[in-house]
Amino acid sequence: MNNVSQSTTLSSATAGASCFDANHIDVTTIEDLEQVGSDKWTRYPGCIGAFIAEMDYGLAPCVAEAIEEATERGALGYIPDPWKKEVARSCAAWQRRYGWEVDPTCIRPVPDVLEAFEVFLREIVRAGNSIVVPTPAYMPFLSVPRLYGVEVLEIPMLCAGAGESSGRNDEWLFDFDAIEQAFANGCHAFVLCNPHNPVGRVWSADELRRLGDICIAHGVTILADEIHADFAYPGHDVTMFGTLGERYAGHCYEFTAPTKTFNIAGLLCSNVITVNPELKRAFDVAAENIAGLTVSHFGLVACQVAYERAEPWLDALMGVLADNLSLLREFAERTPGLRLIEPEGTYLAWLDCRGLGFGSADELRDFMRDRARVYFDEGVLFGENGAGFERVNLACPKALLKQVLDNIAAALSHRA
Repeated sequence: MNNVSQSTTLSSATAGASCFDANHIDVTTIEDLEQVGSDKWTRYPGCIGAFIAEMDYGLAPCVAEAIEEATERGALGYIPDPWKKEVARSCAAWQRRYGWEVDPTCIRPVPDVLEAFEVFLREIVRAGNSIVVPTPAYMPFLSVPRLYGVEVLEIPMLCAGAGESSGRNDEWLFDFDAIEQAFANGCHAFVLCNPHNPVGRVWSADELRRLGDICIAHGVTILADEIHADFAYPGHDVTMFGTLGERYAGHCYEFTAPTKTFNIAGLLCSNVITVNPELKRAFDVAAENIAGLTVSHFGLVACQVAYERAEPWLDALMGVLADNLSLLREFAERTPGLRLIEPEGTYLAWLDCRGLGFGSADELRDFMRDRARVYFDEGVLFGENGAGFERVNLACPKALLKQVLDNIAAALSHRA
């Protein structure tokens, strides 16, 4: 049996073992999670970890079994090109969820989105140039470019109606005028995050077309981080940038991955989808210059099996996230000073704490950490306009989220 078939053949038990075990999740304790040993549960002892964007739901059984089978076979050698192409076909098939027919030859496996982002910065944007990043923004999009001599042009999103109590997420909008001005001044790269981390927007097709038209007019290349695309709540369909048509897709590198979707970030396997042959050639040459961005063997095993077998696990998981979102929503509605920015996608929630009256972002952080004994990602880390917000990870057992909220309520009652 060759490497390709070894890496993709599953037992009959594995093929049918994609069910999400909600009952097991419900009884998972903090002690259980600490035993797992991830950064989320070991970085801040004594605090409940609700920060790093990873889920507390373990693995889809089919993924876990496929990894175990690969280990038992000793199938851990160098990865052959035919298998990479097979995984690309699996990735292309997954995109049909979004009505996107992708040519598998446009897909390149890479270790993770950030490593691909670094290649984009170093070899495509290049030192001495600039990149537009709407804020709030995923923290590395603000910090990593500077390591490569690329200037970050932070353009705050518009927050129309932010003083109201509606919680509608469409208050967070692109400032198209400011973005276009930055392009007119010579910037030729843009970071798009869809669904957006941290505010949870799922950008509409009209918004993306308007952005695309501006980029095309100014010769701007888009880096689209779509790693959270598989997490969208009812009524909010994700539009992959490539589905807008060849005119738009030809100006874009799209970064996707099964790592957030199936909780396998540590296995290092993501994808760069590039339909423009010239852009793809430029990225491929740049990647080969740094030893090809080698993908983990286990990462490819997990990636392929997840795309081919684990969709039912994901579908069941979404119901748990919806329940947790309802719990947080109810808590915010009954807690003076808190306001939930309703997420349209991701398993992250953007919680507006400015009404609690803390004098600074540090005071809010210290209150949550030292008094409530919970640890969120501080909003100010995502840009200055994130001050007073907290990013809450909803992908945890419901009982654990309830404990987080009870801790905050108790701490607030003593603060009064």
